[in-house]
Amino acid sequence: MSQAKFGAGQRVSVVRSGAFSAAAGTYRVVSVLPAERGPQQYRVRNDGETFDRVLDEARLEAVGYE
Repeated sequence: MSQAKFGAGQRVSVVRSGAFSAAAGTYRVVSVLPAERGPQQYRVRNDGETFDRVLDEARLEAVGYE
């Protein structure tokens, strides 16, 4: 079983590519979702949005302190 790369409360940014779009800025990891088949997933929220997004670990990168 592999360890999650990010933890709840950590600030991350979304790696953008192709047709994928998400609000600019940093996101806060709300929770680490249970590991199932496939990549590790996280529930993240941008302070400018009123909803959470579920994103694969490969789409996220750590950011420095704000």
